[in-house]
Amino acid sequence: MYSLSEQHIDFILADINARGIRLESLQCDLLDHICVIIEQKLEKEEDFESCYEATIRAFYQQELREIEEETIFLLACRNRLTLSRNQFFLLLFAIFIGPFVSYDLAWLVTSGPTAGWNIPIHIWAPTVVYSLFPLLILLVLLLTPERLDPLIPAKSKILLGIRPFIKIIPYPFPRI
Repeated sequence: MYSLSEQHIDFILADINARGIRLESLQCDLLDHICVIIEQKLEKEEDFESCYEATIRAFYQQELREIEEETIFLLACRNRLTLSRNQFFLLLFAIFIGPFVSYDLAWLVTSGPTAGWNIPIHIWAPTVVYSLFPLLILLVLLLTPERLDPLIPAKSKILLGIRPFIKIIPYPFPRI
């Protein structure tokens, strides 16, 4: 197995720093992972720089600092429930409209065929009236096009927690 020299390790660390990674713990973790991969791949006759470039490209899509941005985002999400935009709206639909639909279904199941499977007006009218307004608001929020600057952007993440109760983080995620 090939062993990297101190100059190679210093080169990798300097390059990681030059590519935008500022968190020291993340630099050390990346350095460790990259060194292990290079030592496994590299043979004595191969070129270190070409092997390093091929290895480092596997860590990101556009730039290496994406890793740091994602790390900061994940650290901010610790001890919080993180939902995508669609998951958040599904939760809101379930909270606001679910009780009315559940009540109607429970009435249907308990009354059964004896009532002819018909829901009387005093049962379904509150469902329509009280669930219609939240449903319309949620549908407008969900279906607002990106060009009209929606309240919750398409690729944003919603953090649910104690402090703050709800925080919307737009995409691309900001640097903290």
